[in-house]
Amino acid sequence: MRSILLAAALALLATTAPAQEAVFVIRHAEKAAGEDPPLTEAGRLRAAAWAEMLQGAGIRQVITSDTRRTRETGAIIATALGTAQTEVDRRDIAGLVDLLGFDHEDERVLIVGHAETIPSILAGLGHAGTVEVSQADFASLFVLTPEEGGPARLIRLHMPDRPAPRP
Repeated sequence: MRSILLAAALALLATTAPAQEAVFVIRHAEKAAGEDPPLTEAGRLRAAAWAEMLQGAGIRQVITSDTRRTRETGAIIATALGTAQTEVDRRDIAGLVDLLGFDHEDERVLIVGHAETIPSILAGLGHAGTVEVSQADFASLFVLTPEEGGPARLIRLHMPDRPAPRP
């Protein structure tokens, strides 16, 4: 019964997806151990590499969850891109979708999420397929583009596992 309700909720979210030109979704960068941990040095380097990679993508807003690791990842990227950063409760996927639809319609937005939330975020934004993100994956970039009258298109790209230090 719970799986039927979950499928129905995801189907409803998919039919009300916002009309962004493109939504970029990444997982937070590498983190230290502990509860609500900060980024590691490798994580800060990864976030800087994401910022460099996304420099020409036209991103107007960075949205993170309410955890330290996503906020730090987002702050590094938002600062480099010269854009604003907003925080959303990591459990509120429907609120995130509403925020995109109401406040950022027709904009290119970067969402910094978690391995556990990225599949639901993509489904909420209209992707009909299944996506898995492992706990070891800090290198995937998902680019979601809406399709008129159909499911959103999703492209998954990968950054090298260890970003090279910047000179």
